[in-house]
Amino acid sequence: MCIVNDKEKIVYSRQITLPEVGEKGQEELEDTGILIVGMGGLGCPVAHYLISSGIGYVTIMDPDKVELSNLSRQPLYTADDVGEYKVKAAKEVLSHINSNAVINEIPEELTKENALTHVSAHDFVIDCTDNVDSRYIMSDICQSIEKPLIHGGIRAFEGNVGVFLPGSGYYRALYPKPPAPESIEDCSTTGVLSTFVGWVGMHQALMAVQLALGLVKESSFYFMDGRNGTVRQVEVPDLVVEKEEVALALPMHISSSELKERLNSDNPPVLIDVRGPHERAEVKIEASDIHIPMDVFAQRVGSIPRNGNIVLYCHLGIRSNSARAWLESEGIPASHLQGGIEAWLFDNMNSSETPIAMANDLESEDSEPEKPLSLEEQNAQVVANAKMEAELEKIKTESQHSELAGLVALKDKLLQQSLEVEKQKQEHELKLEEMKISAASKKSNTKFLVEAVYLVYNDGRLLGHVFSEDQQTDPEILTSMLMAVNDFVADSLGATGNIGNLEFGANSIVIEKAKHCYMVSMNYGEPSDSLRVGLQKQLTLIEDKYLNKLDGWDGDTSAFEGCTSNLVKVLLESTVTDRSEVA
Repeated sequence: MCIVNDKEKIVYSRQITLPEVGEKGQEELEDTGILIVGMGGLGCPVAHYLISSGIGYVTIMDPDKVELSNLSRQPLYTADDVGEYKVKAAKEVLSHINSNAVINEIPEELTKENALTHVSAHDFVIDCTDNVDSRYIMSDICQSIEKPLIHGGIRAFEGNVGVFLPGSGYYRALYPKPPAPESIEDCSTTGVLSTFVGWVGMHQALMAVQLALGLVKESSFYFMDGRNGTVRQVEVPDLVVEKEEVALALPMHISSSELKERLNSDNPPVLIDVRGPHERAEVKIEASDIHIPMDVFAQRVGSIPRNGNIVLYCHLGIRSNSARAWLESEGIPASHLQGGIEAWLFDNMNSSETPIAMANDLESEDSEPEKPLSLEEQNAQVVANAKMEAELEKIKTESQHSELAGLVALKDKLLQQSLEVEKQKQEHELKLEEMKISAASKKSNTKFLVEAVYLVYNDGRLLGHVFSEDQQTDPEILTSMLMAVNDFVADSLGATGNIGNLEFGANSIVIEKAKHCYMVSMNYGEPSDSLRVGLQKQLTLIEDKYLNKLDGWDGDTSAFEGCTSNLVKVLLESTVTDRSEVA
């Protein structure tokens, strides 16, 4: 638990005065970790007001870069940021608003592959994206692992904000399937007022702060009218409704007799024909159906119902089973007709009931009667039919083997992905915990002054250094101390990470070593653990950013001028500004 210090009591005095907040509530805000997905028109005001409110840990996620057209409605960016990643530019501004907040930037899109790792490491998620796929992924992941989700959306003068809590339906409960791609319009098409976007974003931030304070007890959804300035609340469906809908799902494979029975029931499935137009023109199942050929199947996925009451069919059942497996991987339950329309025709060829398969113009009424076949022709037809049956059996067997092999491979792949996701989740949680320790340690009573920070290549060559304005140690002493550090590191052989401390009277040295270089801080007084965490963090950032230049460095220090900002951040770990303040 973070403790509010005297400075923070002044900064947040107006909201601490509220009985719903108080010092305990402020501490809750500083302990809260939030993932913001999307740093556009909604994400900017959300992040700004959450950081200003004292939220302690924020991850901002967006793959886009700043464009000139963003500036009117995304106030965290300026013309100087055009071409820069939004998360990087935003972090720079947000860090100046609240230097104690831990801000993690991720210049990526939220996907099925990374969603579990990022979502699970935070207390809740705020959806500020205009990416429809990411929106539904967030809804499904948050609901499955019971993480609260705050949604926001804008279209012209219409906006909505939803707060979804575990136990209720989430975004998908209100909008079961994504809109068709061709129907999706963004603000560049419909237009939008920056002030209205800000209003919706601030409403999201308001709900987020109340959620962090424990003031939100049930899910809610709000429609916001920008023309009239009104807000209308609607009820969020219960989770039970979604479970009942899922219960209607058919088995993965269905026989022609089962399909016929279902088609004649009170709740007939929707048929989807995945064959080509020429095949469909010859024969089809006469029932309510949708024609989506395999070559455009992925593009038309938005038109497919998601209640599980659908059956796909093709000629022999091979293509329809492939389409069913792909839909399943996309989270859409479906069944397919075993044996395809061939099996349906065979089982219904003598039936007069509807629906039955009908051939279009297979035989005209005035066609001539067929001549009887000779014995030789009959024998030839028997042989041909036998060959056809053998070929069909071969195709069926190969299809079954292929499907089995595919399922085994898919199982292995999912297991590997599960292990990898769990590993990433643990690493992410460990990193977040280290950042929390760092932020909490900053507020300890340990008093020390970081006077100099050095970045040194593993062979002892200096990559860069910075000095504090109040540095008072004699430069010759600093040089001697650095030489002692080099010897100390050399004696540590291949060690990485924390390899120890050195003390020279009132002066102390903290050393952190990585693969290519190590970072040294020269301090007056005894430093707290937060300094070591700060060294680790900045050294890791440098190693990641300059990996190619560090590997086999040629001695040109100009390549590492950008490291100065990392070294300065270590200087800022000081808990005092003058030696006289050190006890």
